[in-house]
Amino acid sequence: MAAVWIDIDVHSGVPIYVQIADQVRRAIEAGSLRSRERLPTVRRLASELSVAPNTIVKAYSELQRVGLVESRPGVGTVVTEGVEEVARERRVEEIFERSRVLVRDAVALSISEDDLWASLDSEFERIRRGAGEGPVQPG
Repeated sequence: MAAVWIDIDVHSGVPIYVQIADQVRRAIEAGSLRSRERLPTVRRLASELSVAPNTIVKAYSELQRVGLVESRPGVGTVVTEGVEEVARERRVEEIFERSRVLVRDAVALSISEDDLWASLDSEFERIRRGAGEGPVQPG
Protein backbone atom coordinates (compact mmCIF):
# COMPACT_ATOMS: atom_id res chain seq x y z
CA MET A 1 0.00 0.00 0.00
CA ALA A 2 1.31 3.42 -0.95
CA ALA A 3 2.47 5.80 1.72
CA VAL A 4 0.65 9.04 1.06
CA TRP A 5 1.89 12.19 2.74
CA ILE A 6 -0.96 14.64 2.79
CA ASP A 7 -0.96 17.94 4.64
CA ILE A 8 -4.33 19.54 5.21
CA ASP A 9 -4.66 23.27 5.81
CA VAL A 10 -8.11 23.89 7.28
CA HIS A 11 -7.55 27.65 7.07
CA SER A 12 -6.63 27.79 3.37
CA GLY A 13 -10.17 28.22 2.07
CA VAL A 14 -9.59 25.29 -0.31
CA PRO A 15 -11.98 22.40 0.35
CA ILE A 16 -10.24 19.51 2.09
CA TYR A 17 -11.23 16.97 -0.58
CA VAL A 18 -9.62 19.22 -3.22
CA GLN A 19 -6.42 19.46 -1.15
CA ILE A 20 -6.32 15.67 -0.84
CA ALA A 21 -7.01 15.07 -4.54
CA ASP A 22 -4.39 17.66 -5.58
CA GLN A 23 -1.70 16.16 -3.35
CA VAL A 24 -2.38 12.62 -4.57
CA ARG A 25 -2.34 13.91 -8.16
CA ARG A 26 1.02 15.61 -7.56
CA ALA A 27 2.41 12.40 -6.01
CA ILE A 28 1.36 10.50 -9.14
CA GLU A 29 2.82 13.15 -11.44
CA ALA A 30 6.08 13.17 -9.49
CA GLY A 31 6.29 9.38 -9.62
CA SER A 32 6.11 8.76 -5.88
CA LEU A 33 2.84 6.91 -6.52
CA ARG A 34 3.07 4.43 -9.40
CA SER A 35 0.73 2.37 -11.54
CA ARG A 36 -1.23 -0.30 -9.66
CA GLU A 37 -0.06 1.02 -6.29
CA ARG A 38 -2.78 0.92 -3.65
CA LEU A 39 -3.92 4.05 -1.89
CA PRO A 40 -4.87 3.92 1.79
CA THR A 41 -8.40 2.76 2.49
CA VAL A 42 -11.01 5.47 2.95
CA ARG A 43 -11.38 4.59 6.62
CA ARG A 44 -7.62 4.56 7.29
CA LEU A 45 -6.90 7.85 5.50
CA ALA A 46 -9.90 9.55 7.11
CA SER A 47 -8.61 8.45 10.50
CA GLU A 48 -5.03 9.58 9.78
CA LEU A 49 -6.18 13.00 8.55
CA SER A 50 -8.98 13.37 11.13
CA VAL A 51 -11.57 14.06 8.44
CA ALA A 52 -14.91 12.49 7.60
CA PRO A 53 -14.75 9.37 5.43
CA ASN A 54 -17.06 11.09 2.92
CA THR A 55 -14.30 13.67 2.35
CA ILE A 56 -11.91 10.91 1.28
CA VAL A 57 -14.60 9.30 -0.87
CA LYS A 58 -15.13 12.64 -2.62
CA ALA A 59 -11.37 13.09 -3.20
CA TYR A 60 -10.97 9.55 -4.53
CA SER A 61 -14.06 10.01 -6.74
CA GLU A 62 -12.54 13.15 -8.24
CA LEU A 63 -9.27 11.32 -8.92
CA GLN A 64 -11.23 8.48 -10.49
CA ARG A 65 -13.24 10.92 -12.63
CA VAL A 66 -10.02 12.25 -14.18
CA GLY A 67 -8.63 8.75 -14.69
CA LEU A 68 -5.78 8.80 -12.18
CA VAL A 69 -7.11 6.07 -9.90
CA GLU A 70 -9.60 3.25 -10.12
CA SER A 71 -11.54 1.27 -7.59
CA ARG A 72 -11.00 -2.49 -7.76
CA PRO A 73 -13.33 -4.80 -5.87
CA GLY A 74 -11.43 -6.72 -3.23
CA VAL A 75 -8.30 -4.65 -3.80
CA GLY A 76 -9.27 -1.06 -3.05
CA THR A 77 -8.34 2.18 -4.76
CA VAL A 78 -5.25 1.91 -6.97
CA VAL A 79 -3.33 4.18 -9.29
CA THR A 80 -4.47 3.55 -12.85
CA GLU A 81 -2.10 1.49 -14.97
CA GLY A 82 -0.05 3.58 -17.42
CA VAL A 83 -0.94 6.85 -15.70
CA GLU A 84 2.67 8.00 -15.29
CA GLU A 85 3.09 9.01 -18.92
CA VAL A 86 -0.26 10.82 -19.00
CA ALA A 87 0.60 12.61 -15.76
CA ARG A 88 4.05 13.51 -17.05
CA GLU A 89 2.62 14.96 -20.27
CA ARG A 90 0.22 17.04 -18.20
CA ARG A 91 3.06 18.37 -16.03
CA VAL A 92 5.14 19.21 -19.11
CA GLU A 93 2.23 21.18 -20.58
CA GLU A 94 1.80 23.01 -17.24
CA ILE A 95 5.50 23.95 -17.32
CA PHE A 96 5.19 25.27 -20.87
CA GLU A 97 2.14 27.29 -19.85
CA ARG A 98 4.11 28.78 -16.95
CA SER A 99 6.92 29.63 -19.38
CA ARG A 100 4.41 31.48 -21.58
CA VAL A 101 3.29 33.49 -18.55
CA LEU A 102 6.94 34.10 -17.57
CA VAL A 103 7.80 35.46 -21.02
CA ARG A 104 4.64 37.59 -21.11
CA ASP A 105 5.50 39.06 -17.68
CA ALA A 106 9.14 39.63 -18.67
CA VAL A 107 8.08 41.53 -21.78
CA ALA A 108 5.64 43.60 -19.73
CA LEU A 109 8.48 44.48 -17.34
CA SER A 110 10.87 45.28 -20.23
CA ILE A 111 13.24 42.47 -19.28
CA SER A 112 15.40 41.75 -22.29
CA GLU A 113 15.44 38.32 -23.90
CA ASP A 114 19.18 38.08 -23.17
CA ASP A 115 18.65 38.83 -19.47
CA LEU A 116 15.84 36.30 -19.25
CA TRP A 117 17.94 33.61 -20.97
CA ALA A 118 20.87 34.38 -18.67
CA SER A 119 18.62 33.97 -15.65
CA LEU A 120 17.24 30.67 -16.95
CA ASP A 121 20.71 29.35 -17.81
CA SER A 122 21.95 30.29 -14.36
CA GLU A 123 19.02 28.53 -12.70
CA PHE A 124 19.52 25.38 -14.79
CA GLU A 125 23.18 25.31 -13.77
CA ARG A 126 22.32 25.84 -10.10
CA ILE A 127 19.73 23.06 -10.08
CA ARG A 128 21.86 20.59 -12.00
CA ARG A 129 24.87 21.21 -9.74
CA GLY A 130 22.62 20.58 -6.76
CA ALA A 131 21.40 17.35 -8.36
CA GLY A 132 24.96 16.20 -8.95
CA GLU A 133 24.70 16.28 -12.73
CA GLY A 134 27.52 18.74 -13.19
CA PRO A 135 27.55 21.50 -15.79
CA VAL A 136 25.35 21.30 -18.82
CA GLN A 137 27.28 20.51 -21.99
CA PRO A 138 26.33 22.50 -25.07
CA GLY A 139 24.19 20.58 -27.58
